[in-house]
Order: sequence, then structure tokens, then C-alpha cells
Amino acid sequence: MNDLHEWFQKNDLCPENILYLYRNDRKTVVHRMDGEEVALYAPLHSVLSALPEDMFLNISKGIVVCRSQIVDISNDGIYTMSDGRSFQGRRRGLSDHRRLRAEIRRVDAQPRPMSMSLLEKCSLLDDMPLAFCIIELVFNEDGRGVDFIFRYCNAEMATIEGVPVEEMLGRSFYEVFPNGDKKWLVSYADVALNGTKHILHDYSPEVDKCLTIHCYQPEPGYCACVWQATDP
Repeated sequence: MNDLHEWFQKNDLCPENILYLYRNDRKTVVHRMDGEEVALYAPLHSVLSALPEDMFLNISKGIVVCRSQIVDISNDGIYTMSDGRSFQGRRRGLSDHRRLRAEIRRVDAQPRPMSMSLLEKCSLLDDMPLAFCIIELVFNEDGRGVDFIFRYCNAEMATIEGVPVEEMLGRSFYEVFPNGDKKWLVSYADVALNGTKHILHDYSPEVDKCLTIHCYQPEPGYCACVWQATDP
């Protein structure tokens, strides 16, 4: 065990910077939050024994994930992590995965409000000529996947989205845009959970425009977005 702790220190590893672990080519691979990987020949269960039990989940033979970095658990037991990678959990006992999905990040019917200081700062952007919004990452009330809620939108957001601000605030993106593409969700989740920054480029059929979205974290659990739109 002492040798394992020394190996952790040598490779700058600690429970807080480990995203997941998996077996590959008879080695245990440790994947860090920054994307770097290190491997050793020790069995996975030996490495796991050196980590806090309440922070990590052994979801199948040879795969352990950080509990707080799980973005979604599908009905089929597929775990999606905050970096976008997915792992298949044990196929037997799918009810266990569904129960975990509900336990990990279940939210109240009334989502937590942002701090007033942040709301006050947002008001300075009401008339900014660039579209700006803040979204909150939430898990659905029944634990069936992830979503995000509009917490602030300036006037220009209504111009880009073609929807009045009052019809966006406090509502799910997929309520406002039922056919919205969920492929951006992983990036939004990474920002909200890890404080990383992303620049997204894509065509949005919902508004028939090419979008460039600059994303950053104003507070843990939230993703702020600056939107720029051009005609296709």
C-alpha cells in the first residue's frame, strides 16, 4: 500500500483529480481530470482500495468512475462522464444503475436560485449587443438524464433564438426547443462541473443560423454562454 501511495504522489494523483479508471492490456489506467493518463500493473481493486469509497463507483468489471463526474446514466446502464466518454455498466441488474442515476444528482422540484450578486451582475448585460445567457445544469426530477435551465437571458438572446426572454427563463432548453440537439450538453456539463472553457461552432436548425458559443463557468453548477450568430 505504501508503494501505491508513493506512485500516486509521483504521478501527481489524488482522489480529486481522477476522472475514471479502467483495465487495458493487463494494466490499470488512471485517467485524470486534465485528460492525462498513467498506467500501472497493479490490479484495479488494489488501486481502488487506496481511494475514498464514497467518491468512486465500480460500475462493471474493469471500470471505476468518479461519482461526481457522471453526467448521465441511460436506461441501458451506459454511464456518460463529464469529458464525454461513455462506459457500459453491468448489464445484469439494470435497476441498480437506474437507482444510482436517481440518487447521484436528483434535484428538487424548485431548482436552487443563483446568488443575488450574480443576478445583479447579469443585469449589466441586459442591453449588450451580443447574446448572453446563463444556464444551470440539472438532473431531471425523476432521475432520467440531464438537462439545463435558462437562469438569465439578455434581450439579444430573444433576437437570436426568436423566443421572448420571459418564455425562456426558468424553463428547460428542451421545453423551449423540443427538437434541440443534445450533443452540446456534454460541453455545457464540463463547464458547469469542472470550470473548463469551450468554444462551440455549429449550425442550429432551431434558429436556422450558424452559431459560435463561448462558454465559461460563472459559478459551480452553471455555464455562461456568449452567442454569436451568422446566416448559413
